[in-house]
Amino acid sequence: MGYLDEYGENEAKHERRIQAIKRAVVLLLILLAAAGILYYWLKNYKEEKRVEAFLAALQRGDYAAAYTFWGCRVESPCPNYDYKGFLEDWGEKSAIGKLQSYKLLNSHERGSGVIVTASLNGQPPVRLWVEKKDQILGFAPP
Repeated sequence: MGYLDEYGENEAKHERRIQAIKRAVVLLLILLAAAGILYYWLKNYKEEKRVEAFLAALQRGDYAAAYTFWGCRVESPCPNYDYKGFLEDWGEKSAIGKLQSYKLLNSHERGSGVIVTASLNGQPPVRLWVEKKDQILGFAPP
């Protein structure tokens, strides 16, 4: 093998190496973008499911079970949100009425919790707060 025979071979190896590096960088960027999108979609998943479970209890008419999502029980009501007040806000005689349908619109992480916005019975959206550490619901701050 002569001197000129190796000349083209080294150039071809170099070109293949550059192409492999380019492919690896593009693949890495695609994977990072996909991971970012998945993180954005799923970061509040647990809190959204908690609100869905609360709304499903309301839809079934199981108000005692729905009240427990607020960290309270009918037998031992919360001092600042008794069961009667809960029924005024969420019961069949509330402004919302008997919950027939709901749709989660969005969620935003804020400090120690997540604000989940939901449309109930096609009315203007309601904002609920879900504390991350214990998954207790409450009304979202204004």
